[in-house]
Amino acid sequence: MPETGDTDFSWREFVRRNNNELVATYGNLVHRVLTFVHRNFNGCVPIPGEIDAASQTLLHKVEATFDSVDNLLYRCHFREGIKAAMSLAQETNRYLEEKSPWKTVKKEPESCATAIYVSLWAISSLKTMLYPFLPFSSQKLHLLLGSKGLVEEEGWAVHPLSSGQKLPPPEPLFIKLDEGVVIEKAAI
Repeated sequence: MPETGDTDFSWREFVRRNNNELVATYGNLVHRVLTFVHRNFNGCVPIPGEIDAASQTLLHKVEATFDSVDNLLYRCHFREGIKAAMSLAQETNRYLEEKSPWKTVKKEPESCATAIYVSLWAISSLKTMLYPFLPFSSQKLHLLLGSKGLVEEEGWAVHPLSSGQKLPPPEPLFIKLDEGVVIEKAAI
């Protein structure tokens, strides 16, 4: 959406953003965390252990991003708002890589549980932050996180999940688009 001038829509850019941002960054984060919960915690939100410095940093980033996105949306800076939210998704992916819960699940189960719990906290927050941009996938994620009703009923706030909360089986939020879409749509 142009905020300060005209913009050109291209199917190539649409496919690139879908595949590189929605699928690879946000969708992959959500799917791998929810799948991990199902495989290693019987589909329930784990009980976190001690919140270490790296986890605390991510949780502060979640709060700060919430405030930032709220302010940006209020001022109709939509591009910057979605950029801030996607930056949090990237930060959460980096946090997961650093914590590597798939490596610690057997040797340090409490550390693993904390990393997954904090990641779920960030994902739950992203669901709300991205709702103005992605209402249907945010609602789908809302249900995948074991919540009932509608996303907007929770309001604009951080909603950490309760430990022990049962989650339904994971599903991908987005599908990767084939480059053939560019050729097909360009022919129209």
